[in-house]
Amino acid sequence: MSIEKMKIYPINTGWVTLNHATYLYMKGDPSKYVDIPNTCYYVDTGEYKIMVDTGLSDEERATKYHHSCDKRGCPESPDGLRKLGVEPEEIDICIFTHLHWDHCQNMKDFSNARYIASKEEVYWAYNPHPLYYRSYESPVLDITPAYYGCSFEVVEGETTIVPGVSVFPTPGHTLGHMCVSVETKVGTFVIVGDAMLRKDNIEPRESEKWRYWVQARNVHSIEAWKSVEEIDKRADYILTYHDEVDLEHDVYPFEGIQLRKKYERKPGFNFYFSGLPE
Repeated sequence: MSIEKMKIYPINTGWVTLNHATYLYMKGDPSKYVDIPNTCYYVDTGEYKIMVDTGLSDEERATKYHHSCDKRGCPESPDGLRKLGVEPEEIDICIFTHLHWDHCQNMKDFSNARYIASKEEVYWAYNPHPLYYRSYESPVLDITPAYYGCSFEVVEGETTIVPGVSVFPTPGHTLGHMCVSVETKVGTFVIVGDAMLRKDNIEPRESEKWRYWVQARNVHSIEAWKSVEEIDKRADYILTYHDEVDLEHDVYPFEGIQLRKKYERKPGFNFYFSGLPE
């Protein structure tokens, strides 16, 4: 594997409408609703073909069981991959940041892939707390989740999947959430799943004096903050699942890309976990 060959391709599988305060931002605007994309990623290492998450279902299913969905002509992930000249059967690995309904549809189309998720995420997907029956499409609600019948390779802690591609725990949104780190010729890309819903979840919330304006839909908000802090330390570039900014380019890295400053201190805003006693 050469990092010179590493390429990351976004595949938007459709749009859903979410509330600004209930989902996108802690203490956001409850009167505001936002249309957001659902973007999985195809990673080509030059040796391995990898999907990070597998995206939305069809519009009817998404709207019936979850949120108002408008595909806007977006393909489901297998067809989005075909537009890149790759057949779903060619995929070697599907890595799941977590197993909520909007991240794992159509996974069985990638029939030759290894399915990788965290051990804790698989446990909670098959044994969801009642508050998260719908997020995991529990059969209790007479829904069959996309991952039923699939065999997972489970990982614990920071793990190298293939050379240049690794995962690290980022609990908060779910207890078993993890992010994917991809080493490229320009630096480290972190595909954040739902550890961040929007790019500016990593920016300050000035009115509250928060270093991070974290998203609101979390099982554990303090762990969610800690996970954003960890992403901030690692990522030269962040790729989100739900921010349209990351659809502005067909492939990453691109010529002229501007990398972010890691763990940047900003006057008046403090990191929380940095420097705390063990």
